[in-house]
Amino acid sequence: MRIVIVDDEHLPLTRLKTLLEKSGIPGIDIVGEYTDSLEVINKIETLLPDVVFLDIVMPDLDGLALGEKIQELLPNVEIVFTTGFDQYAIDAFNLHAIDYLLKPVQKLRLNKTLERLQRVIEKNQPISKKQKTIKLLGGLKIVMPDGNTQLMKWRTSKAKELFAYMLSHHNEMIYRDTILEMFWPESDMDKASKQLYTAIYTIRQTVKNYGLDGVKISSLVLNSGYQLMTENVVIDVEQWLAQLKSLPPLDHETLKKHEHAFQYYTGDYLGDSNYIWSESERERLRRLWLYHAQHLSEFYIKHENYLAAVMVQEKVQSYSPDEENSYFTLMKLYDLLNNDAAVEEQYWLLKKMLQEQLAVDPSEEVEDWFKNWRKINEISAEKYFRLGYI
Repeated sequence: MRIVIVDDEHLPLTRLKTLLEKSGIPGIDIVGEYTDSLEVINKIETLLPDVVFLDIVMPDLDGLALGEKIQELLPNVEIVFTTGFDQYAIDAFNLHAIDYLLKPVQKLRLNKTLERLQRVIEKNQPISKKQKTIKLLGGLKIVMPDGNTQLMKWRTSKAKELFAYMLSHHNEMIYRDTILEMFWPESDMDKASKQLYTAIYTIRQTVKNYGLDGVKISSLVLNSGYQLMTENVVIDVEQWLAQLKSLPPLDHETLKKHEHAFQYYTGDYLGDSNYIWSESERERLRRLWLYHAQHLSEFYIKHENYLAAVMVQEKVQSYSPDEENSYFTLMKLYDLLNNDAAVEEQYWLLKKMLQEQLAVDPSEEVEDWFKNWRKINEISAEKYFRLGYI
């Protein structure tokens, strides 16, 4: 339960925070505390709380007006008003507040409100919590509602590829001739058509076996093509792209959202297969992720969180080992962390990768930096030896 507390006085705000933290209700997460009503309006869409505990008597913008504004920005948020004056009760409930607490807030009364909130929030959970997810990032898999991931097993590789292609163009009409030309270019029309029918049948049976009732394939009029429709099924690529699109500017308060979007990318698009038709989309999605990863890494470095930046760059390197910049960035990060062996390792890994991929050496910038780093470290080692430390 994500909670924001708003009160222009520090003492009741701190008291309410303490009571919430000691309530014993599981899942309490206080994501914001504010004494300024105008600041709340600027931050509320970023915080995405489930509940706002809101003082009614506030300067600048009173709590009733602020509650109305919050509900305008976040229609599903629950409002609980707190005040020392019970004459506001009717106005509070006219605003569709879920509850109304008199100050000083009492523990037992607060717990009743929290239990009620918990029931309401659980009841209003979106259906997507129970949906299956079809993963395309990292390879074709199914994530069940309980979180377990299953690798889809197919009778033929052609049926698997055709399903992946149709899923990538879901809700669109795919002409039969296009499918035949792409998947059976060397077969005559009769043979190719029979193979297509068999593949479609296999897809339908496989989808049924995995309980993907929301995935249906329709044969279009006059046998002109097929349309794969999805309902009540999450496709991870679409969810990830929606996350990226909705990301707020990166700062300390929005960092968790950016980290979640970064971690959600679990591998290249259909990364377990080498389908020619998927190459351009694979590269496009990878570039989007790399751009965001670099942005996140730079934020960590700016705020001297070098270990977090290392974790980002290591993941970049594991998914995209031909990214020269990740090796160089890791060299500099490991230098800041005084890990000389890791600096050396990254340099030689980069050198090996460039020789194998392009038959070239690292750039002049990298070579100059590495030579200078070695020179400084040799001087430091000599100095420490003279002083008797090593």
